[in-house]
Amino acid sequence: MSPAKEEERTTMSSSTTESMAETTKTEEISEARAAVRGTLVTLLFRLVSFVCTQATFRLLDPTTLGKASIQLELLLTTVLFISREGFRLALTRNVSPDNWQVAWLTLPTVSLVTLISVFWHVTHSSNENDMDYRIGGLLYCLAAWIEGCGEPAVLHYLRQMNVAKRASAEGMATVAKTVATIVGLKLVPSEYHVTAFGTAQLVYALVYSGYLYAGAWKVLIVPPTLKLSSFDGPTCYMTLVFTIQGFFKHLLTEADRIVLTAVSNNYNQGVYAMGSSYGGMAARILLQPLEENARLLWSRLAGRQNKDSSNSKKNFDELELSYTMLVKLVLYIGLVFSCIAVNYTNLLLSLLAGRKWGRNMEAANVLSAFCVYTAFLAWNGMTEAFVYGVASSGQEIGRLGMAHTVTGITFAICAYFLVSHHGTVGLVAANCIAMALRSMYSIHFAARFFGQQQTQRTNTVLRRLLVSIVPHPALLLGFAASWVGTRWTLQQLQSQNLHMSMDYRDKEWLYLTGQHLAMGVSCVVGIASLGVSLEVGFLRSLRSMIRPKQD
Repeated sequence: MSPAKEEERTTMSSSTTESMAETTKTEEISEARAAVRGTLVTLLFRLVSFVCTQATFRLLDPTTLGKASIQLELLLTTVLFISREGFRLALTRNVSPDNWQVAWLTLPTVSLVTLISVFWHVTHSSNENDMDYRIGGLLYCLAAWIEGCGEPAVLHYLRQMNVAKRASAEGMATVAKTVATIVGLKLVPSEYHVTAFGTAQLVYALVYSGYLYAGAWKVLIVPPTLKLSSFDGPTCYMTLVFTIQGFFKHLLTEADRIVLTAVSNNYNQGVYAMGSSYGGMAARILLQPLEENARLLWSRLAGRQNKDSSNSKKNFDELELSYTMLVKLVLYIGLVFSCIAVNYTNLLLSLLAGRKWGRNMEAANVLSAFCVYTAFLAWNGMTEAFVYGVASSGQEIGRLGMAHTVTGITFAICAYFLVSHHGTVGLVAANCIAMALRSMYSIHFAARFFGQQQTQRTNTVLRRLLVSIVPHPALLLGFAASWVGTRWTLQQLQSQNLHMSMDYRDKEWLYLTGQHLAMGVSCVVGIASLGVSLEVGFLRSLRSMIRPKQD
């Protein structure tokens, strides 16, 4: 071959390599932006739905809230989790036209699970002389089936990283549900308020599934046959593995509701539900969309690594950086709630849920406990999202299932002792212990994952990850000082017995409440200012992910 042709070939090869690298970079930027856009849209709609939901709490008593938010919500989430979680994990990890048909198996799955749930509910409620609860449960089962039937459309959008579409469906459905709930609670007699909740949940399911199918029906590929041989075998197997493992995860996630349903009365369940509703606000509005989009992003990054081994070190450096950055971000969110918001629960309940709930010390104490729980929930949610995003074998998922089993046993033991001594607050404390154990396993998994890929010892990688994840020591001291300061101003209100009142005409209340709020605002501003000066690298990495630069 002549030197000229050799040079031309080399130039073409170099050009092809640069083109491939540019394409990969463009895909990374596109996926990062899609994940961030999805998170922001989801955040916006969940804020709207949270505001809409407040109107319903002012119309409810604890007993009705306990039946709807604890018992029937548990029934609803169980049907939906079993019917779709395994499919979402399997079909978003491996995006291929060959395995799309598996998405349609969600329809017979949710139908079977719903029939079992209806049978259980009818059998369980036959011993109770409560027609309202029985009808409400049947409506919740029907709503679960309709929402589960919308899963093929959800999977279509998730596989395209179009999280915003699902967020829009959730937002509109939640607004429709809120309106239906308010209308139902005002129109029907009080003895049928649970039925009103069931009707509102049915409205949610119809709007949610209808909106998703309206946008995706023309592009959805319906399987020509329902023979099992036409569905991708490995994807079906991974779906089954994820579903079985996810069921144990669901039992742990909903363990508090299961315990309450078994040992507590409807009133205490309602008090816990109120605390859980506001205490889980950060999880639903901020943490959950972050976790879902992070899981999708990590799954894509890990999948690209398997396809392109030439840039192994660079790919894993980016994957590790995104892992440490996002885990640290949610830890900071958790610290704000557990160190500052924890001392404002009475005021929050009075403003949002009305004075009836603001004067309920049981609800305020449970909400304070949930503020602390938010930090543990944030830590576990993001670290576990990484496990589900990169785990590539049934064995790894099986290990996670074993870890969840051990955690479940620990939770049951802790809950037995803590609930008997501290009531519903003890139940939240048992949840904190369970989340801490799950987080420890997930971080160890991440250390082992990065260590295997980079031929480093797990303990070495674990120390590096912890150093990168743990907030700056000065900021930790700032959060501790913030807790002390906001606690002191709260005690000033308590000493005058003004912490459960909302009397705007009382000058003493205005002064002490203003002092309390000013302390909280000062703490937030001070910590934010300190963070800007101390966490320069963290903020730079976060900014580059939100607005990635194109080389």
